[in-house]
Amino acid sequence: MRTFGDDAFNQYMIDAEPISKVLPASAWSDEIDEYLKNGQEITGAKLPWGVTHDNIRFRGGEVTLWQGINGHGKSQVLGQAAIGFLGQGQGVCIASFEMKPVATYFRMLRQAAMTNSPTKSFSDKFVAWMEGKCWIYDHLGSVEIQRVIAAIRYAAIELNVKHFVIDNMMKCVKGEDDYSGQKHFVDRVCALSREHNIHVHLVHHVRKGASEEAIPGKFDSRGSGTITDQVDNILTVWRNKSKESKVRAGKADEQTLAQGDAIIQCDKHRHGEWEGKIKLWFHPASLQYVANPSGRPFDMLEGQL
Repeated sequence: MRTFGDDAFNQYMIDAEPISKVLPASAWSDEIDEYLKNGQEITGAKLPWGVTHDNIRFRGGEVTLWQGINGHGKSQVLGQAAIGFLGQGQGVCIASFEMKPVATYFRMLRQAAMTNSPTKSFSDKFVAWMEGKCWIYDHLGSVEIQRVIAAIRYAAIELNVKHFVIDNMMKCVKGEDDYSGQKHFVDRVCALSREHNIHVHLVHHVRKGASEEAIPGKFDSRGSGTITDQVDNILTVWRNKSKESKVRAGKADEQTLAQGDAIIQCDKHRHGEWEGKIKLWFHPASLQYVANPSGRPFDMLEGQL
């Protein structure tokens, strides 16, 4: 896994000149033929869980908002998804402004190794496997919008990255009340995703509700409503903390144990028909979320290491 700093993409700080793109319908002849051939067949990168494959995928030119209550595992779930994207041969860049690169790497290492004690041998193989496919933008704390835009542009053009993770959006704007700044930032990110055919994954918090037992929806996102208006997909990550409390207290009955440990809820799917919920179960040692009640971790890389 590589990091890159300011010197690597200073030239991408300068916005490209606007270009008029008025083209005839024939410019899309090949794409129209492909659409006629395959119809609305779902395409794009898959999440690690097979139950999701027929429901939602991640294509270039789109932006997904990963939202949820603070501490409900958004970044952890997305890190596991990133390993899945890498396993499909699609480059990933992670800009985590709240975690040190080594912490990001070690969490992904545990998820890939399926254990809380990966060996040095496995770690070496994992790092070698990610070389040329996975990068981290090494920056903690608030960051200027222009630098994030430059990083996305550089990653797409120079590194052939297909997925760019921004964790989280509020580190890129002045504050929760800066509605104009939020609109401007998300608008720029959406435009860049289309311009460079890259998928941007944008992590965001929801407003504090009366209880953590209710799963937030798209109207619960912090800040401006234009955030959810502009993105293509909205996925909410929610932990079943009520179940966790009952399990810790030894008061979980069969009905409670049958509940998922977490939910991924799709509240918006602009280019697909499916909206709904997916139950996941947590394996603490590996930090993996799995799609079956057995809770056993699985080899996301299918023996690629």
